[in-house]
Amino acid sequence: MTFNSVNQYTPTHKVWDHVGNVIPDVENSSGERPYLEGKPAAWLPVQFYDKNYEDWLVVMPGKILAADPQGRIVPAQYMVVAGAGPTALSTVTYTTNDVNNQTIDVRTGSPCTAASVSASPITLSAVTAWMGVTGLTWAASCPIGVAPYAYLQWAGDGSEGDTGNNPIYWRYHNYNRQHRVAVLCDYVLELPIVPAVASAQTLTASTRSGNVQTFTALGNLPVAMNTTLRTPITFASGTLTDSATRFVNQVSALTDIASAGDWFINLQTGVISCYSTTTLAGTYTITYYHYASAATTVSRFACVLAPVIPGDLLKCDANSNWVVATPKVFGFATGNNFDTFAHVMGQVLEIQSQPQDYLDRVRTGFTNLSTSATGALPGTAGQMDQMPGSATGGVSDKVHYAGAANLVALVNMVSR
Repeated sequence: MTFNSVNQYTPTHKVWDHVGNVIPDVENSSGERPYLEGKPAAWLPVQFYDKNYEDWLVVMPGKILAADPQGRIVPAQYMVVAGAGPTALSTVTYTTNDVNNQTIDVRTGSPCTAASVSASPITLSAVTAWMGVTGLTWAASCPIGVAPYAYLQWAGDGSEGDTGNNPIYWRYHNYNRQHRVAVLCDYVLELPIVPAVASAQTLTASTRSGNVQTFTALGNLPVAMNTTLRTPITFASGTLTDSATRFVNQVSALTDIASAGDWFINLQTGVISCYSTTTLAGTYTITYYHYASAATTVSRFACVLAPVIPGDLLKCDANSNWVVATPKVFGFATGNNFDTFAHVMGQVLEIQSQPQDYLDRVRTGFTNLSTSATGALPGTAGQMDQMPGSATGGVSDKVHYAGAANLVALVNMVSR
């Protein structure tokens, strides 16, 4: 406040100017599924055929995503292999399915031909004219998020004018079923843990107590649950020749071994026991699945690769799946041998076992539709028709389709 020379109060007034500017708001959307112009790259090879809609998928749900040099959304395996650094050489492979469905060749910007197939795998870092654009080349990218659902093959040709709105750029003038796609950036995911296989391992007889014969522990722990279609434990004769009658009925507890053919396995210790009235001396051959190392063959469906425990930080692997970042304690290092936090996409909160809620007691159709484990890779021998319940051994569809055993990881997406 102010006063004049005779000590009278002299007020100061604010002058209003209603012709000013409005400060812009910077908010765009919530962070779980940000609002963006998400367009899958037109050069992505087709992955999985949707029988119902007679259309191809190029990205499966749960896969880690990145952006290509044009800003189009792609599985992160093509832009960066986490931990390998910016010099990683990613490749793309085209097949006759890409020729038949007019997938765009990343080198030319034109539909794939037989020459695209014969040139595969194509090293992306060697492409000098990305999508036919002179001077546009491959560049490493950190992951940006995860596919919350399956992405269809992009309807257009991926050229600069192809925004998804103009039919003159589409492969089929009257067909564009997925105009845009979302990218999941912040959520908790439930992903199957796919075990590795140990083929034709030696199973050596050890000691016998009563009518229970034990064998020396298996070498890869923990062992995955025995499942009929996905991760079967199978026995063959070695020096002991009666495997076909020795391991017939798997029981749920060691104390349940009571008659010929009964056998039990402790999944944590890898110790197998069976019924025998005499002490066995010799070997069998066993094939089993385990969580001690990563699987070398995976399905099209997203998964976490073993070994993994709660608290582990996860990154992208060469199939855009989830694998443990190494080392678990980050530090300074020279070269590209250490992952950085920029590579990390999630953290394991918990590992859960299925069946749950007595789902294995729910009768579902097509229980005996297929006995081929390869049907779950990616599910073309009948497994896609088997609904969760008795047909899947009580596990969920995500576990069944991925060819996993019975474990799922709850993964919290972080740093995005």
